[in-house]
Amino acid sequence: MKSAIESWREQILKFDREMEARRGSGHGHGHGRPVYASRPLDPYRTDDPVVNGLFELVGKDTEVLDVGGGAGRLALPLATRARRVTVVDPSEDSVELLKTRIAEAGLTNITVINEGWEDADVPPADLVLCSLVLHHQLEAVSFVEKMQEHTRDRVVVLEMMQTPGAVDRPFHERVFGAARTPLPGLPKLLALLWEMEIFPDVSMFSPVTPVLETDRDSVSEYMRRRLSVEEGTEEDERLQVAMEELLEDIPEGITVRGVAPHRQAMITWQPLGAFGS
Repeated sequence: MKSAIESWREQILKFDREMEARRGSGHGHGHGRPVYASRPLDPYRTDDPVVNGLFELVGKDTEVLDVGGGAGRLALPLATRARRVTVVDPSEDSVELLKTRIAEAGLTNITVINEGWEDADVPPADLVLCSLVLHHQLEAVSFVEKMQEHTRDRVVVLEMMQTPGAVDRPFHERVFGAARTPLPGLPKLLALLWEMEIFPDVSMFSPVTPVLETDRDSVSEYMRRRLSVEEGTEEDERLQVAMEELLEDIPEGITVRGVAPHRQAMITWQPLGAFGS
């Protein structure tokens, strides 16, 4: 019987092989895959359950380290509450977008480090956060161990039951004729943590219907990027047929028929030996 760690690595390697075969060149594993910028969100928003959940752990004296924080979806609102937020992210595009958003928000307490977590030399923080990043990490054990080494108090990981790419799967099947291997979600992450002798607290957020975009043209561009499909090809023709079959208009925008709601969890623990434990 495979260990949870072996199963995790095997699933990511299989996903990467499929991606490499389709794109024709290796992108490698890790959080350095092509980046799709998140929509700008108000740093002062009060209706985001994830942000509100994090606010329960963050006060005016808290220093936060956001591992793989991207363009600042969580770092920006956290900076309105915390003493300081440090974002570590390997994507140059995401970091440039984050710097623009920091300037637009007028925030002065965010430090940005454009490196992969494995190579970054950063000071410890009270709270080490990692949101929707671990499912990309082949070497998740060392990734988590480094997070534990850098926290004074607790580690917080945000992950979904099914990773965000699950909305692509029905399109992938119709365009390429085969189901794509999913990246590991919350159940496999918990199994991996337990195997590491980490037994965290888990809080589930209310399910959310996934919304791709607000108009069909934007969905088409989004899915072409996600599936590496060129406009005007036979694959694109199959994609357009799939969109006609699968897309559904709802008040919030456009969703995908038959796709499960996003169920996200907040996973928290205080490592033994952490400064404040």
